[in-house]
Amino acid sequence: MRLPCLLTSLSISLLLAAGAAATPIVANADLSGTVHDGENHAGSNGDNSLFIGASFDTTVLSSNAFASSFLNADFSLADFTSATLRNGNFSGADFTGATFSATQMRDANFTNATFDGVTLNGQVRGANFSGASFLGADLTGATNWDLANWSGALFDASTVFAPGFDPLASGMVFVAEPRAATLLAVGLFGLGVFGSRRAS
Repeated sequence: MRLPCLLTSLSISLLLAAGAAATPIVANADLSGTVHDGENHAGSNGDNSLFIGASFDTTVLSSNAFASSFLNADFSLADFTSATLRNGNFSGADFTGATFSATQMRDANFTNATFDGVTLNGQVRGANFSGASFLGADLTGATNWDLANWSGALFDASTVFAPGFDPLASGMVFVAEPRAATLLAVGLFGLGVFGSRRAS
């Protein structure tokens, strides 16, 4: 009878120790490069914080029961392999170059977030991507993409979609190559300067 009690006490102690060792997530902080693998941060507030290059492998950042808020957070180059972002508010967050593999993004709010250059692999059922940017992104691994909100989301000629995904029919907006627009603007400016010199 003592062995089960001892094992239970040991398990509780290990869980408490793991929780104590977890790096706290708070708003307006620089947590770039931190490692949160396997931690549970459901219900956290990381608004406006920097998580550049941070690791969230198998991390619960938000859950159906305890939603988290990461408004305008910077997750550039972060790793979300097998992470759970479900039901969280990531509006305005920057995920440029982040890794998404088997990521649970269901029912989360990614309004106006940036996913430029990412390979999005995971469950997006019920997710809100309205106004988000997917320039150069690969969305072929997005599961249940047809049940997500893509209204006003941006894509370009290098964005890759899953078979059957019609971005325009889904409400997405095509963005022309920025480089071409920039070259055109520079060219017109140059013509204006050259023309004004000749006139004088």
